[in-house]
Amino acid sequence: MRQAYARENIRVVAVIQARMGSTRLPGKVLKPIAGKPLLWHIVHRLKACRLVEDIAVATTVNPADAAIVEWCNAEGVMVVRGPEDDVLARYARAAEKLDADIIVRVSSDAPFIDAGFVDHLVATLIEQDGDYVLMEEGAECAHEGVDPFSRRALDRLMMDAAHDPAAKEHVTGYFKLHPGFVKIVRAAPWPPLAKKGGRLTIDTPDDLAFVEAVHARIDARAGEAVLADLLLLLEREPELSRINAHVKQKPIRPAGGLALIRCDGGGKYGYGHVKRMVALARSLRDREGIGALFALNGSEDAALPIRRAGFAVAMLQGASDLQTLVDANSPDLLLLDGRDGPGRAELEKLKRGVAVTAVIDDGHDRRLAADYAYYPPVPGAVALDWSGSHTLPRLGWEWALLGLNPNAVSPSRAPAVGSMAGRSGDRPAGRPTVLVAMGGSDPHGLTLRMAKALAPLDSVFRIRFVVGTGMKDAASVARGLVALKKNYETVEGAEDLSIEYAGADVALCAFGVTAYELAASGIPAIYLGISPEHARSATAFADAGMGISLGEAATVSDAEIARTVQWLLNKPLARRDMRNAALSLMDGQGAVRIAADLSAALAVTRLPLKHAL
Repeated sequence: MRQAYARENIRVVAVIQARMGSTRLPGKVLKPIAGKPLLWHIVHRLKACRLVEDIAVATTVNPADAAIVEWCNAEGVMVVRGPEDDVLARYARAAEKLDADIIVRVSSDAPFIDAGFVDHLVATLIEQDGDYVLMEEGAECAHEGVDPFSRRALDRLMMDAAHDPAAKEHVTGYFKLHPGFVKIVRAAPWPPLAKKGGRLTIDTPDDLAFVEAVHARIDARAGEAVLADLLLLLEREPELSRINAHVKQKPIRPAGGLALIRCDGGGKYGYGHVKRMVALARSLRDREGIGALFALNGSEDAALPIRRAGFAVAMLQGASDLQTLVDANSPDLLLLDGRDGPGRAELEKLKRGVAVTAVIDDGHDRRLAADYAYYPPVPGAVALDWSGSHTLPRLGWEWALLGLNPNAVSPSRAPAVGSMAGRSGDRPAGRPTVLVAMGGSDPHGLTLRMAKALAPLDSVFRIRFVVGTGMKDAASVARGLVALKKNYETVEGAEDLSIEYAGADVALCAFGVTAYELAASGIPAIYLGISPEHARSATAFADAGMGISLGEAATVSDAEIARTVQWLLNKPLARRDMRNAALSLMDGQGAVRIAADLSAALAVTRLPLKHAL
């Protein structure tokens, strides 16, 4: 077949579009899968195509993409560089350099390309003398990531649609939006792949985890996993697909873009702002196709969980740094969460050129310059005055932003009525458990104080103390805790406390983000405020029936703390009612709702441009 096409002098090439600056998973093209970079997997599989004569990688002139150029040079793969904001121009350069008649557009996020399927599409395009090929109407196909099209079609795009955003960013996506633009032909189903497939592309850390899990499950070395076999595996073990089932594919004309998230974290700020903004960034990325860049005000240790979640971080050093980041990155969204930050006038200046701005739990007057503001219905938020502002406030428990991964929020088990231990469900019987969480940095030293306050409780109770990652002298504190009583245990270095929440009967916490997470997990809690404002906010939780507020930590006695914990442990009916109240109000999906709300707001700002195209 290759000889027949050679006689017709038709030259078929594959062009892989790749860059390091992916908004949802930076550097993904060189991230390892089964020990080899994602880009290696794609090139390796394309080399097995019988009809593809040459392969090139089309990357950008951005200095960050020099890493891709170095990899290509080391692997002997041709590389072409072009404008960062114009994928179409990169394809035109590659096609000219390779003297292509047919170009197979290959995305750099599909590690399971099937060579036989690629040949099938190319053969169909040639046999029907088409310019672009799609599967037959209604045909199921599990394959993703390849689009053969003709040089004629590419030339016409360059002449007639070179300035269209869909053509510049998605190239062949323009043909789907304008089906009469070129001659589209249809390919018959490819039997090995004629079925629905799971999500097999890589855009997020969860996608990467899924692909690694699949390789591990079939014990496949790099390049050995066959797509048809993987589909059969997913039919037999559908639970594997749940790893990344929540991730949405970016649309041809995306509602997505880039969010610049400015938050406080570490040291004197604690880690609550970082935790919940990472949750929001996950929802923006995984569900709305919006990437995120963090501008962190605080200490370097608070940047670690951000980077581990797959997001880039810029550390703020001065007041002008945020403006510099806005100017350099042209974000679509600017989101603020922190005690410090720009004032109202500064935000008015920052938001010029930014489509949508929003603040989280913000009592500062900068909120009056934002487009959106999100709050749970705590007293301080309810009392805010919005006079003279065009800000749209969102107030309600449904807008509470938690620090839990929004893709993995699940409530704890219900307490068993009539049993002090409160055991039910699939949890093994054991001692009643109290979780003590005084914040990631615990600047007031409440953890050790709680240990001394709870010492009179019977040792039948298991008491677990969270030693936060930013706590001063954390190792010394941990040693001191376990030395006090034999039923004292520590939880050290945990960024996500979901497992601890699931194992607790009662929680004693410093009011903050942890209080919201406990409520979403259905854990009855006793709240201590570290400030008058926190104590006021805790009353809203108590009034809603989710827990008990003891007021400010500085004014409550150790004896009262111990009595309240003892009382709640002995009242399974009260704990059940608190659990039910919390789960009815706090479903843990605030990040998902806020992300969807911001994405919709961003889409509205683009309507005039859409109608003009």
